[in-house]
Amino acid sequence: MYKPLLATACAALLLAACGDRTQAVVAASSPDTPQPARNFMLFFGNDRANVTPESEAVVQEAALAARANPSARITVSGNADTFGDSAYNQALSQRRAEAVRDALVQDGINPATISVVGHGEDAPLVSTRDGVREPKNRRVEIMVQ
Repeated sequence: MYKPLLATACAALLLAACGDRTQAVVAASSPDTPQPARNFMLFFGNDRANVTPESEAVVQEAALAARANPSARITVSGNADTFGDSAYNQALSQRRAEAVRDALVQDGINPATISVVGHGEDAPLVSTRDGVREPKNRRVEIMVQ
């Protein structure tokens, strides 16, 4: 007599648990749920502004993150090391950022969602004295938010 009652109670609890889990998944994947900001970084050779095949994979990953969030805003920030003239490094960092923007657009990202800025040698990842070639400072950062 108790077995059918126990089986019915277990089935009801199982269904209730499944119902809660389904609701949690739906809430987590809702388009109204804000997505966390994601950062991507790629590096450049000395005096170079071209996106290499190795860096293209990072650009594609950033584009994938942007497509996953239709309301995403993208900031592309170019940087240079302290080797050379600061005005030249400013222009070089801008060219690097524009090259990455162009690669994102080629990957299907709307150019109106992308902001581009060149920091020159003003935002180093590694602090150095003037005139130092530092590979980690020759970079572009992509922020998808």
